[in-house]
Amino acid sequence: MLLSVVFWGYSFISTKVILKELPPASIAFFRQIIASATLGIWLLCTKAFSRISLKHMGFIAISALFGIVLYFVFENNGLKFTSASNASMIVASVPVFTLVTEALFYKMKITLKMVICVLLSIAGVYFVISVNGSLDLSSSTLLGNLLVIGAMAAWVIYTMFNKSLTKSYSTNLLTAYQIITSVFIFIPFVIPEVKQWKMLSLMPMLNLIYLGVFCSAFAYFFYVYASKRLGSTVSAAFLNLIPVVSVVSGYLVLGERISLIQAVGMGIVILSLFILNKK
Repeated sequence: MLLSVVFWGYSFISTKVILKELPPASIAFFRQIIASATLGIWLLCTKAFSRISLKHMGFIAISALFGIVLYFVFENNGLKFTSASNASMIVASVPVFTLVTEALFYKMKITLKMVICVLLSIAGVYFVISVNGSLDLSSSTLLGNLLVIGAMAAWVIYTMFNKSLTKSYSTNLLTAYQIITSVFIFIPFVIPEVKQWKMLSLMPMLNLIYLGVFCSAFAYFFYVYASKRLGSTVSAAFLNLIPVVSVVSGYLVLGERISLIQAVGMGIVILSLFILNKK
């Protein structure tokens, strides 16, 4: 579980490194190609192939569109303008907003704890994306933060489509099919960027391989494996450490700095996640 947290936490830094030489959608495209090759080998070795029902193919394509393609297009474009630390903290609030969306669509009872968590997350994200406590609408950093919020929204929609699919397929198999499907959906997004492609230097290349093999493939399998043994509560608590890894890595690798008010916002978001996961 700790390996998954480290892999995912550092992924924001890796993307920032690659953005110096490769455009946003293309990073996600090649990341999924590498992940697809890794997962393809896994499917062959484990003989885990399973026929997909025709009625589910559309849902798999739509979930891949939102949960992989649009998510990474928004996130990677956002990382052009905002810090890895900011992006990780905004994305960290996804569980709270997913819970609210599920409550609205599936008519779950909205509890006081849910309301508190949502209000805390909104306040925390506001402080993270603000400049000295106020929003500068002309700021490129604000644009980057808003794009990352778009990624968060795409992921929430993805979870809605994924809910019914997980009843019919194993999580590992479903993830593999969605990643492989996403490669084809990415094509219209990367065509405008083809002229910007070039041979990557060593560090961006290694970071791209890291994203595809470790973050999109291995980390997810490690997480599923650990979740079955540790339980959902302990697993969720570990996931709260992802933005901590991102903030520390952003400081050490990229020299990113955060203001006091952003640090307060990060603390509020993490607090909301702990309250949400507390039984």
